Amino acid sequence: MDRSGRATAAASAGTAEVADEGGLESAASPARPERFPCLDGVRALAALTVVLTHVGFQTGEAVSGPFRTVLARFDAGVAVFFVLSGFLLHRPQAVAALRGLPLPAVRPYLWRRALRVLPGYWLAVALAAAAVPAVRALSTGALLRQLTLTTIYTGTEQVRGLTQVWSLCTEVSFYLALPLLGRLVARRGLRGQLVLCGALYAVALAWQDVVAHGHLPPHLGYWLPGHLDWFALGMALAALSAAGARVLDQVADDAGTCWLGAAALFAVAGTPLTGPYGLALLSPSQTLSRSVLYGLVAVLLVLPAVAGDPGRGPVRALLRSRPAEFLGRVSYGVFLLHLVVLDVALRVLHVPVFTGRMPLVLAVVLPVSVLLAWGSLLLVEQPALRFKDRFRDRAPDPAPGPVPATG
Repeated sequence: MDRSGRATAAASAGTAEVADEGGLESAASPARPERFPCLDGVRALAALTVVLTHVGFQTGEAVSGPFRTVLARFDAGVAVFFVLSGFLLHRPQAVAALRGLPLPAVRPYLWRRALRVLPGYWLAVALAAAAVPAVRALSTGALLRQLTLTTIYTGTEQVRGLTQVWSLCTEVSFYLALPLLGRLVARRGLRGQLVLCGALYAVALAWQDVVAHGHLPPHLGYWLPGHLDWFALGMALAALSAAGARVLDQVADDAGTCWLGAAALFAVAGTPLTGPYGLALLSPSQTLSRSVLYGLVAVLLVLPAVAGDPGRGPVRALLRSRPAEFLGRVSYGVFLLHLVVLDVALRVLHVPVFTGRMPLVLAVVLPVSVLLAWGSLLLVEQPALRFKDRFRDRAPDPAPGPVPATG
């Protein structure tokens, strides 16, 4: 979301959650990372909310429709994706720090991140340029900033079909900062890591407050410091998971209760406490309230997927189902392509913006986006990842050791 008063909250909600299990790999241990079988289902859920909030906004249903309190707040899917990135990408660092192992190697990590993000994204920009007039009209410099994921640093380019790209820019800045954060947790126990996460969370809230009060230019609300709270929550989950903290499994044990808690907090987020449903600027208190509530919702949704018995309960069964697993795998492509599909669909169906007919528009946008995302996965994203081990650092496996539970 836009932390600068959220002047384009619904229009630019989205995320680029492209983190995989074991995104960083220890130079001393090329062992296969632990898998979390429910995470694809969480990705699918978050991607669906992003599509719903965009279609709801463009048809006007998220602004003035009967379900606006839900549709307008489905941009909370951004927080879910950022928490997932914080968890998945920091966990190898947390394991290394707690076990006294060498920190993950940076070069293969950055190479894999580039392969995971850029090919699919460049394809999406090419399709947007072919299908969306506003993208074709971009200047060479503006198009270059789109291709290099640097649009959030100018504050001038929100273009139809690619408005969600701000979150990918923020994700990429987190990817680049993560090795440095790893150096900060090196050799630290669980307590030290949690203190760091708390500090990052506080930095984010302070940054949001300064931007919301107008002391910094509004576009700085998109920058990484304003979103460190959600990443930090994921990193804290990663530290607790790596330490084998029992409290994590105890809280996550009943997935249904976690999700009911998330639903209750989401309902609170749908009230005026977190601001209006349209594009009006938020007050500083509304900005902070929305950020805190979205972060808590995200944690409660993600928690059952990363802790507790993955085979227990109907919630986890849903997250592990084949449809959820498939949608999770194509979620990155859905994120990248659904606004291009939405722009074309509104023109083909002759539905002016803000005039309703959301069921019709959604019935076209969602399946077409999924099909295109599947094609992107098979033809572009997966082939690119075949080169991910080109810079793998090879070293003998260290002897396994216990993970301390306290710092």
